[in-house]
Amino acid sequence: MVLWEPVVLDLGWLRRSATVRVHVDAVVNVRLLSAQNVERYRRRSAYRMMGGVATTPQLDIEVPSDGHWYIAVDTDGLAAGKFQVEVTVVS
Repeated sequence: MVLWEPVVLDLGWLRRSATVRVHVDAVVNVRLLSAQNVERYRRRSAYRMMGGVATTPQLDIEVPSDGHWYIAVDTDGLAAGKFQVEVTVVS
């Protein structure tokens, strides 16, 4: 059984249209979450996000609005176990 152990990274304040580039070494879920939604995600309540399943080593997500943003990476519902992730913000 794969345990659901998310990695949540605080990206700080980002401007609209910035690109968050995520590099991963496995098929994982990648979620861009606002400050309001990250706590809902952690509680496993209903939340809004951008992203999805990363099936390639690089996933780019455009920030939809100015604000405080987080990236969450996990294997919930996937067969992957351990993974490595690297996140950069490209203006």
